Amino acid sequence: MTILPDIPSGLDEPVTVRSLEAHLRSCVERGVLAAGDRLPPIREAAWKLGCAPGTVARAYRALELAGLAHGEVGRGTFITAGDRKLAFPQPGAGLAGGIADLAVNSFLIEDASSLIGEALAVAQAELARGEMPLAYLTAGEDGEIRDIAARFVGRQGGELSTDGIVVTAGTQAAIASTFLALTENGGGIACDTLTYPGVISAASAARARLHPVRMDDEGMDPEAFEALCRRSNIACVFLMPSTQNPTGRRMSARRCEELAEVAARHGVVVVEDRIYDFLAEEGMRIGVSGILPDSTVLVTGLSKCVAPILRVGFVAAPRPLARQILAVENALSLMVSPLLTRAAAHILSNDGFETRLARIRGGIAARAAVAHELFPQLKPEALRGGLAWLNLEGGWTADAFAAEAEALGVRVAPARFFAVEPRGAPEAVRLCLGSVAGEDVYRRALEDLASLMARPPRGPQILP
Repeated sequence: MTILPDIPSGLDEPVTVRSLEAHLRSCVERGVLAAGDRLPPIREAAWKLGCAPGTVARAYRALELAGLAHGEVGRGTFITAGDRKLAFPQPGAGLAGGIADLAVNSFLIEDASSLIGEALAVAQAELARGEMPLAYLTAGEDGEIRDIAARFVGRQGGELSTDGIVVTAGTQAAIASTFLALTENGGGIACDTLTYPGVISAASAARARLHPVRMDDEGMDPEAFEALCRRSNIACVFLMPSTQNPTGRRMSARRCEELAEVAARHGVVVVEDRIYDFLAEEGMRIGVSGILPDSTVLVTGLSKCVAPILRVGFVAAPRPLARQILAVENALSLMVSPLLTRAAAHILSNDGFETRLARIRGGIAARAAVAHELFPQLKPEALRGGLAWLNLEGGWTADAFAAEAEALGVRVAPARFFAVEPRGAPEAVRLCLGSVAGEDVYRRALEDLASLMARPPRGPQILP
């Protein structure tokens, strides 16, 4: 439906980009404009409002950057379903207990409570002895955690300098600060057509345009990336070589080289997410940083390999880029609490950490085997990162399947959460293999999903 009569209501004259954007945001918040509603054509709205078409176009564009609307070629601009600024699908209100949540990714397959508890106890003891500063820290006073972070990130991508490490409040903060730093002078962000929702929200915060790039079985297609760079101003490209979220696809060394060649040719900075690299065995880790060390930014953190509660992330970059990112991070948060960084340093230096990683790798391998058994169409190599991208069959839509699955006690994430252009999202859902504790709970959840997909979707209910 087209919402036209409500647009002029409450607007001051003359209409400006800012006033129109604010009014449309208010309409979304009040429910006057709902998900799926089509905004009027630009020229029609401009005529009714008595303003220039460019004013309406810029207001619509602001809504798109904020994740509240999306454009479809030949159809118009639509209000987006859900809050696109959220980094991941949120639990529904009033969910009953006993839900097997495979929607939001974390590795609860291995309990990290004792590891974190011990690390916090060490930090607390340092605090009690007066060995922890209570004041603000300058960039040069967090040397210990940056040294340890350089070794941690370096084991995933070669030897790194402490001078190039920026400590952040989690990997999401690392991505957001990096986007803000790299796009401050303009330029868009290239990413896969299906990507981690935090990329969508971080680009929205940076008010930078996301350019979705066609994918194949290895992730981003180099030819499509080349074509994009030729026609658009691209500041950086976001890649996840070891495990592409949400599809679980893995790049070959050759694909990394091809993408690196395009990035180098067009002067595009590569932002490489290494959050899942801990799942790869030594010697099997891949990426672009070894090919383009002077123009690659690595982002990672402890939310997957330890737990989401430990909000410590890291950026590793060439020193000039690191300084830009540090300036943004300082503007946003000044510093990460030493309580958290001391705990993180203890964990990363603890032999129990390596034991935990080995156990997670073994557990994910076992769960991947179960997923392949129940869904033979899933390729084993695409499950090694703990994610399963399930293309639906039998007439199921992603939203209908997710709703029916939740009624059975299993939460999954529909593809639209990961699509840069939601209307083009495939009928698929993402499953997180490590996000529930207990092998029986996990198997039962997947068996319920397999049984659900084997039957046809229910038709619309007829109400009296």
